[in-house]
Amino acid sequence: MKRAPTALVCTVLMMTGWTFIMRAGWTAGPRDMPWKERPEKFMLSTGLACIYHRDKSSPTTVVELFVRGGTSAVPSGLDGLAYLTTRLTLEIPDEGKVQDLMSQATRLSLFCSEDCSIVLIECLSENLESALRVGSEIIQDPLITGLRIGRVKELMKLYGRAEADESPTAGRRAVLRAFFDGNGYGTDVYGTEESLRAIDRKDALAFYRRFFTKPNLFFCIGTDLEKEPVRALLEKYFAKFPDGEPAGIAPAQPVLPSNREIVLPKDTKQTYISRAFALPAPDAANQAKGYLLETLLGKGPGARLWGLRMAERLAYNVDARVTWTKSSGILEAYLETENAKNARASEALDGVLAGLQDKGITDEELRTTGTMAKAQFLRATEGKAPRMQILGLFEVLGLGYGHLEGLFEAIDAVTLEDMNAYIRAALAPERALKLTIGPAGTGQMQGDR
Repeated sequence: MKRAPTALVCTVLMMTGWTFIMRAGWTAGPRDMPWKERPEKFMLSTGLACIYHRDKSSPTTVVELFVRGGTSAVPSGLDGLAYLTTRLTLEIPDEGKVQDLMSQATRLSLFCSEDCSIVLIECLSENLESALRVGSEIIQDPLITGLRIGRVKELMKLYGRAEADESPTAGRRAVLRAFFDGNGYGTDVYGTEESLRAIDRKDALAFYRRFFTKPNLFFCIGTDLEKEPVRALLEKYFAKFPDGEPAGIAPAQPVLPSNREIVLPKDTKQTYISRAFALPAPDAANQAKGYLLETLLGKGPGARLWGLRMAERLAYNVDARVTWTKSSGILEAYLETENAKNARASEALDGVLAGLQDKGITDEELRTTGTMAKAQFLRATEGKAPRMQILGLFEVLGLGYGHLEGLFEAIDAVTLEDMNAYIRAALAPERALKLTIGPAGTGQMQGDR
């Protein structure tokens, strides 16, 4: 099979990005978003805040209950407690109710991140009341028993092993653990063998009673339904959460470890090579620069890491990407290549980062990157569930739900001088944490820290 010329591929995909933007009805204005109605925030009579976004694109509703805390709130030695406790709020005790939810195409799920846990209820809008009736009962009064805790622990062990098998996921976990010394953002979502043995019923109850309280909860709702019927249902079915104290967890600050070169032995056919950096705190301006840097490095054709995929000397077998954890501020540029080529790949990755850090970007590249960053954001928030997730994350980070639109304005406000100064500081070689995952012999094995 013949390969299309790189320039042609990039041009086609860039045009695809522009087509997406134009079809969405968005041009350059920061408030010209593709959704006709903007999100709004109001208080329920129950004392919980609700962020509501009307979206009539489909007759579906997404209810996301945000629980402040997440892995950053887990006590030392109890890794996995946030996930385990949140998972128990989805344990439906009645098999008949499970069948009812399935027949109505209602889905209950959860997501546990650094700063919050999320309980999701997704359903056809016509079934919203029945979905809330069932979901609210177990979320507000979960059965936290030894038997159920044991079952969830077994699931978490499986999830943890599956995560460890994927080098990008294992790499991200190792990077966060290194920057945060295994605490807060550096804890394992699914726990460790030791922590799961240590967690018992009293720990889960204490975590639930501390964080599933009014000051630490809020809703994000994406729906085609009008606001007042949704408000009435939430007030009807979620009136049992008790008062409590705000979580009051100060954001953890990443610290570059003294051992900046970590090599983890793993019997794989490919070597995973990454460079991780701690970006500045997530205020509005730095969020915009973070989105720009993430896009510039690895989001789509024209990105700096994209060229490594086409590098002749690496035989077109490199998977190069970038991830940015917005809560903790850790950006990781990584690639996977054949074990025999890991030295050349490592050198190539360092070369790309050094070139960007040394020379910066041009005004034209900044404009193009801004356009692509906005397009990537629109794609990522097209669905109701991911859009509600980013709305809630902005709220948790202190940026506010309005940053859904404010992000575009912040991106447009970034000047070339500001961006190049940001790149020079963020990608300074002395700030890099180097991580390699691969077979013995890829480097000197030094463990997680």
